[in-house]
Amino acid sequence: MPNILITWAARLALLGVFAVAFAGAIDPHHNAAASAPPPDVVEHIGYGYLLTLLTIISLPRVNPWLIGGGFLAVGAGFEVMQILGLVSGTFQWKDLIANTAGVVAALAPLAVGRWRR
Repeated sequence: MPNILITWAARLALLGVFAVAFAGAIDPHHNAAASAPPPDVVEHIGYGYLLTLLTIISLPRVNPWLIGGGFLAVGAGFEVMQILGLVSGTFQWKDLIANTAGVVAALAPLAVGRWRR
């Protein structure tokens, strides 16, 4: 039963993404920059994704879920160090959420592959 729910949830999400993409494609006044996330968020997502993915590829004997968890812990650790003033920058929840999004994006294909077996 959970597999059916996941399948239908994915189908609904897919339809939503198609609808938004299609509306943006046919709207002559579409402004992509208006809905784009700030550069800092994009950077955190990109680094979370690339660091996780490239580490998984580079260390094939290490459990990918441990790698993802490790990067989440490191990201949270940096945010705590910012609170304590040990590194430059300020704590921001959006940074933690963006880091998590990047790691999840790297691990999601593995989860789907495991689920599909």
